[in-house]
Amino acid sequence: MAALTAQDAEAGTREELRGTARGGLANLVGAAVSGLGGLAVTWLAAVALSPAEAGAFFAATSVFMLAGALARLGTPTGLVYWVARLHRNGRDGAIGSVLRLGLWPAAIASFAAAFALLLTAPLFASPDLVRLLAVFIPASVAMESLLAATRGYRLMGPSVVIDKLGRTVAQLLGLGAIALAGTATAQWITFAWVLPYFPAALAAGWYLLRRHRASGADREFPDRVSARAFWGFTAPRAAASVAQLGLQRLDIIMVAALAGLGAAAVYTVATRFVIVGQMASGAVGQSVQPRAAAAMAAGAPASARALYQESTAWIVSLTWPVYLAVGLLADWYLRVFGGEYATDEARTVVWVLVPAMMCASACGVVDSMLSMAGKTSWQLIDVSVSLVVNVGLNLALIPTMGVVGAAIAWSAAVLVNNLVPLAQLWRAFGLHPFGALTRRALLAAGLGFGVLPLAVSPFGPVWTLAALAAAGAAWAVALLRYRTRI
Repeated sequence: MAALTAQDAEAGTREELRGTARGGLANLVGAAVSGLGGLAVTWLAAVALSPAEAGAFFAATSVFMLAGALARLGTPTGLVYWVARLHRNGRDGAIGSVLRLGLWPAAIASFAAAFALLLTAPLFASPDLVRLLAVFIPASVAMESLLAATRGYRLMGPSVVIDKLGRTVAQLLGLGAIALAGTATAQWITFAWVLPYFPAALAAGWYLLRRHRASGADREFPDRVSARAFWGFTAPRAAASVAQLGLQRLDIIMVAALAGLGAAAVYTVATRFVIVGQMASGAVGQSVQPRAAAAMAAGAPASARALYQESTAWIVSLTWPVYLAVGLLADWYLRVFGGEYATDEARTVVWVLVPAMMCASACGVVDSMLSMAGKTSWQLIDVSVSLVVNVGLNLALIPTMGVVGAAIAWSAAVLVNNLVPLAQLWRAFGLHPFGALTRRALLAAGLGFGVLPLAVSPFGPVWTLAALAAAGAAWAVALLRYRTRI
């Protein structure tokens, strides 16, 4: 009987990994489009606008993202967590109460945030852009929250199709049309970038309504989740989500304020390669979150550990080659956006960020695992400390070191925000990302995309590029060869 139970547990773990792989693959396809789309948006803005105008666009969109994170109130993570747990435990009748508890406050907060931005727009460097973006904050919040609820049902398709593919492609088409027409201004570029949030929000609402009605939850015996239970989990995450996005976007705003819009454009261009890693981690994390929450709820630490370690191997396999290639070919990467961006400062920014982002990738979806374990209060403390480190170092370093100081501040904050929760997760739950497959991925990527190209770099950049191309071909063959294992 014990052997049978062990076999059942192992089979369940394998099924969780297969489910995560299917969802993760769909998310990774979407993340590839979204990540490359983010780079393309940066490139279009950089080549179509002057550095000052591009800096204004980057700073204003960062304000928009931060305001949206504040208005979401942590609802996306709360909805994923509660919908996944209720669905796993057969309590679909209580999902309606969770949706009402999360969506209505977020909707009210989104309109309040939009109104506040409209009033305070003159305080920013580009008030006209801030006013334009403020109008679309409710649509952005609605899209994120509604799609999060569908992920709680373990449905990755809506997030991929509506957000990562649909919204990204619509943004690129709009920006591309404006650039080709030769009428590019910061206002038109901003409008083309933000407009797709509105149809995406409508599509997300339509899909969630269909899924919720199809479950027949409203016809079941009345069941409720209390507001205290929902917000007890979600409230710490609300502050944490703002701080988390602050780590990604606040530095652009601070560079614009302390060093000028031109410097903000240079800094944004130099750091955009990080989008690839963030998208890969986010794609895998979105697939892992509902399954990790269900595993924790079912008291299945082996399943949670396997999810964490296998997903980290995927993230390392996808991000380390990109980070190392950008670091070794920093000049070529920067010149893609225009010669005015290929400066010594920009090159140093790349070199400072690459090792920090590699470390973050090696920690895997540590943020998601900690929140799905129910430790959102720990997560809030961790990300708050990281944000304090980021802001403090930015204030100290940007006036004297410019964009390089901002890169040092961001790198320090990234290390704190990954290593501290990793230590907590390891100590409290025995969860860590360094399984056998992760160790192999770290070693192989480091040798193939780091040591080998660096060894031939004295012979010239062409040799470095050839070594990276050979490593990439071998990497693709290896991933294809071990696709069933991964």
